[in-house]
Amino acid sequence: MKLDRAEIPTGRICEFPNMPSYAIVRRFSRETPLGEADHPDKAVIRLGAYAFDRERGLLLNNGRPVDVRARTFSLLVFLVEHANRVVSRDQIFEVVWKGLVVTDDALTQTIRDLRNVLGDEGAALIKTVAKRGYMLTLQSEDEAKVRGVASAEPQAKAQNLGERRPSPEAQLDMLVAPHADADLPGEQSLQSAFDLLVDESRSTVPLVGSAQSAEAQPARTSGRDRPAVAVLPFALEDIASRHLHVLRDGLLRDIIRDLARLRTVLVIAANSLQALSSVGLNSLEAARLLRCDYVCAGTITLDGATLRVDAELIAADGGHVIFSEIFSRPLASISQFGQTLADEIATLIADEVNLAERNIAVRRPLHELDAWQAYHRGLGHMHMFTGQDNTVAEDLFKAAIDLDPRFAGPYASLSFTHFLRAYLFDPSHLSAEGRLAHDLAARAVAVDPYDPAAHCALGRALWIVGAREEAAEALERATVLSPSYAFGHYSRAFIQAHSGDARMAIQAADHARELSPFDPFLAPNQAVRAISLLRLGRADEAAAWALRATLHRNAHAHVRRVAVLALTAAGRTDEAKQLAQVVNSESPENGNELFIRANRMRPDDEKLLRDLGQRSGLR
Repeated sequence: MKLDRAEIPTGRICEFPNMPSYAIVRRFSRETPLGEADHPDKAVIRLGAYAFDRERGLLLNNGRPVDVRARTFSLLVFLVEHANRVVSRDQIFEVVWKGLVVTDDALTQTIRDLRNVLGDEGAALIKTVAKRGYMLTLQSEDEAKVRGVASAEPQAKAQNLGERRPSPEAQLDMLVAPHADADLPGEQSLQSAFDLLVDESRSTVPLVGSAQSAEAQPARTSGRDRPAVAVLPFALEDIASRHLHVLRDGLLRDIIRDLARLRTVLVIAANSLQALSSVGLNSLEAARLLRCDYVCAGTITLDGATLRVDAELIAADGGHVIFSEIFSRPLASISQFGQTLADEIATLIADEVNLAERNIAVRRPLHELDAWQAYHRGLGHMHMFTGQDNTVAEDLFKAAIDLDPRFAGPYASLSFTHFLRAYLFDPSHLSAEGRLAHDLAARAVAVDPYDPAAHCALGRALWIVGAREEAAEALERATVLSPSYAFGHYSRAFIQAHSGDARMAIQAADHARELSPFDPFLAPNQAVRAISLLRLGRADEAAAWALRATLHRNAHAHVRRVAVLALTAAGRTDEAKQLAQVVNSESPENGNELFIRANRMRPDDEKLLRDLGQRSGLR
């Protein structure tokens, strides 16, 4: 069965980033030698340890072709053609996906895959330019080769007036078309991990007993029970200004403070890091000395009137680069952006570490999971937003609590599974599930009063049982404890969108996406924005945002329900009725009236949603 695409009710195609289609990109015959000397006049671009042969459409490693997925290879071609220039996400979507409507996660996964293909040295050439796009940075010699080939094209056209050069899109098609559905052996481990999650979701066997059947085994080279992160002082390249030294030291402490406030990882103290910076150790040596699993390092440089911060997160086990990002700010506003920049970097580190830890947990045998891994494996299921996955997540969170009763995270997440039961899966038992959610969240706060996730869980539980003011206070505490806690800002947007200030909800939702642009709650976030716009009478905008939300692979029934209501309000009745049939069939026991009651809305807003539901055919 092909899993990489799914038809959605609007007739468009959504590509799932973790279930990709594959292609072996080869344009050669078995009888033809593959050595680079066979084509002395070709343009070969060096990409770290690899070479990109533009003429033959091959990625080479020591002269031999490398198997690359079709979409990944298309992205590589596009980045090479625009080397040393920032290309926006929209540009990439237009050329590489040819206008198909896909989620941002699809591009993120493809970028990650390309970096993995190119290895550490090549991956470092692909920079993420914050809030702008991506850039492939080539050395001057390689850039000259790219420009040399580009400048030769007009001459070739002048000599061959009868020939027309194919468009860039056509060239991409020719490069990636062969064997477009072949599977690559290198993806088997990822596919098996995904299959494992699917099997767990379908199993009727309780997981708690299995998780406790053997003593948890340590999985980290650091020997710690949770991942530890060190943020090394950024190097100042060719900068002697005392003020920039102060900025560098302040940035380090702000990032460490933000990471510590999130309570998701162990963070090495700034004093230890600054003491090590004078010794001259590299990142991996520092990681071994400090017993860290991840190290963030980087540089600060001046580019005219722009201050540029290059940051990398490196895994100590293997030394591979997890992310490489570029942050640019005007030098004139240097006194204003320090904390914002620290928030962005800290959130990015936390998100990437959590993703890496979740992938580690998925690949471990169930009986070897420690509390941290059981917790992260549970998060992977919870973020699927299905009833079966929610049940599996509950079992894993209970296992994590049994393994470490002083770990607040599993209590907070177990609370959220009951919130999902009350709100999404079984609203007919809203009161009972809401009480369970509240009791577990209160326990999380008691275990760790400074954990923002605990206060966030408490706020959502209070809201679902009808205590709106207390809910708002708890969610405010969560974001005060950790201003860069994206889920806290999204949760504030959630309750404001349904039963509070719609404009405030839009601001909070936008801020959450800025902090965590690839969050697993991106679909609900966009749906929250849509419901806020709907309440403000901006139906066309609401419909556009709601449809974007439905494109995510973990978009649940309520996300699609919001899209039906928004489409109806925008006068797109046929689309709304088509989607309403899907919603009615996938959640027949969870009708529109239960949805309205669960959202604790004002009477005039309830009337609006009832009218829209009746017009669209929602039951």
